Amino acid sequence: MEQFMMNLEFTSIVWAFVLPFILMILDVITGYINAWRKNEIDSSKMRDGLGKKCAELVYIVLGVLLKLAFRLDVIMYGIILYICYMELNSIAENCDKLGFKIASGKINEKLNNKKEGE
Repeated sequence: MEQFMMNLEFTSIVWAFVLPFILMILDVITGYINAWRKNEIDSSKMRDGLGKKCAELVYIVLGVLLKLAFRLDVIMYGIILYICYMELNSIAENCDKLGFKIASGKINEKLNNKKEGE
């Protein structure tokens, strides 16, 4: 894992913002479509979700600042990988609820069940 983190590098620092941002947009879109399909559109839920997305962007900015100021690349990449993982997982859950099953959701369930059983 450490070797993977040491070799990880964006082609441009712009991708540190663009990749998670695109995943966040896809998550919001799939979540909205899911709520619309079930007639469960709620502005307070959307406000809470968008607030969390803003907090994620703040963490990304902090990670980039730590990279640029102190050359702490591992922290920035760790933050971005974690946020991308969360967003991909959320997109998979939303797609699963929409009827498009993705294998990663089943893998994630197995991992969560294994952790709870320990």
